[in-house]
Amino acid sequence: QAQASGGSIPATGGKIANTGGLQIDFGLSSDLRYDDNFKLSNSSSGGTVISDSLLSFDLSNITPTDTLSLQGSSTLRFADIPGRSVAGFEDPQLRFNYARDGVNSRFTADARYRHADREFLDPFQVEQEEQALGQLIGGGGTVTWRHDGLSYVTGINARLGFQFSARHDERSYDTLAQSVNPLLFDRYTDQASATVTARVSPVLQLRGSFGLTEYHADDAVSTDRETFDYSVGGVMDINPVLQLDAQIGYTDVTTDAITGRTTRSGVTNATRLTKTLPNGTVFGDLASTVNQNGTRTALSFGRDLQLPNGTFFGMFGVTHTPGGSNRLTGSLSYSHNLRSSNVTVSGARSVSTNGLNQDILNTRLSLAYAYAINNNSSLNLSVNWGRSEGADSSSGINTTNRTTLRAAYSYALTQDWNMTGGLQLRHRNDNTGDAQSNSVFVTLDRNFSFRP
Repeated sequence: QAQASGGSIPATGGKIANTGGLQIDFGLSSDLRYDDNFKLSNSSSGGTVISDSLLSFDLSNITPTDTLSLQGSSTLRFADIPGRSVAGFEDPQLRFNYARDGVNSRFTADARYRHADREFLDPFQVEQEEQALGQLIGGGGTVTWRHDGLSYVTGINARLGFQFSARHDERSYDTLAQSVNPLLFDRYTDQASATVTARVSPVLQLRGSFGLTEYHADDAVSTDRETFDYSVGGVMDINPVLQLDAQIGYTDVTTDAITGRTTRSGVTNATRLTKTLPNGTVFGDLASTVNQNGTRTALSFGRDLQLPNGTFFGMFGVTHTPGGSNRLTGSLSYSHNLRSSNVTVSGARSVSTNGLNQDILNTRLSLAYAYAINNNSSLNLSVNWGRSEGADSSSGINTTNRTTLRAAYSYALTQDWNMTGGLQLRHRNDNTGDAQSNSVFVTLDRNFSFRP
C-alpha cells in the first residue's frame, strides 16, 4: 500500500519569494524515519528504516511581461524494507511554467515529468497535485507522469476574443504495478479546445466553443475513445449584483475496443446564477454532462464568504448518475487565522468515472492545525480521511477507507536550518481487511536563495 511521505513540514528558512528579476533557489532536506508497517499490509512483516535526502532547485525569472519557472528535484534514498532494499536516486521530478502577458493577450505553457516508486507515495498528496480524486489504490511498482499544455488568449479587452488550448496527459506503470490492480494500465489523453467570445454590450458577452478529446488505454480491451464537444452560451449581468452564466451544447462520444464500437451522445447544459453580497457571493448551479457511460446531472448551491479572520466556501447538491442513483455531493473550504495559530478544513464529495468505465463516489476530508509556540518553534497537526465506493449500489465496486494522522514539532536551529520531528499513523480498510501503520520521523532542511 502507498506510503505517506515523510511527515516533514516544508522548510521556509532561507527561501525568499521572488518579487522580480532572476532568482535561483536550492533546497536540501534530510529525513530519517522508522515505520512498523511501511507497506500497510493486513499483517506487518517487520519494521522499515528509510533515509531520504531531497535535493531541489527552482529557477525563476519575473519581468513586467514574462514569468518563467523551472523546478526540479530528486531523492537520494536508502531504505531497508522487508523483502527488498533501496539505494540510489529516486523520484526525479521536473516542472516548467511560462506565461507572457501582452496588451490584449496572454500565452501560457507548462510541462511536468515525474517517475516515482508507488510505495513511497502519499495518495492524498498525489490527489492535491493532480487536482483529481482517485480510488486510493496502494501497492508497489513504479508510475510515470507526463503533462504538457499551452494556451493562448487574445482580445482580452476587445469586443471580439479568441482562446485556444491544448494538453497532453500521460500515465504509465511498470509490470509490477499493473499486477496490483486492473485499474493500473498505461494511458494517455490529448485535448484541444477553441472558444470565440463576443462582447455584445457592457452587460452581455456571448461565446461559442468546440473541443476534441482523444483517449487511448492499454487496458484489457485496448480502448480508444474520441469525444467531440460543442456549446454556445453567454454571461449576462441582470443587475449590478446578479449575474447569469448559461450554455447549451452537444457531446458525442465514440469508443472503439476489441469488443466492438459503442457511442454515446446527448445534449449538455450548464447554468449558474450568482448574486454578489457585501461579504461574498451566493450561487446555484445546474449542469448536465455526457461521457462514455451516459448522462450525469448535478444540481448544487453554494456560498463564498469573507470572514473577519478567514474565508469560507461551501457547496452542496445532488448528482444523478447514468446508472440512476442520486448522490449527495459538494465541497468545503474553511480557514480561520488567529494571532499565533490557524485552522484549515477542506472537503470534497464527487462522482467521477474511472478507467474501467465505473462511476465512483469519492469523499475526502482534511483538517490541519498550526500553532506558533514562539519565534523559533511551531506545532502542526493534521488528519486526512478518504473513502472511495461505487456510485451505484449495484456496481459491485469495493469500498476503501484511508486515514492519515500526523503530528509534527518544528524548531529553527538557525536562521536557515529547520528541524522537524513527529509521528504519523495510517489506517486502511477495504474488502481485504484492516491495516495499521505507525511511524516516527526527524527531518533537517534548509533553502538557499541567490540573485545573480
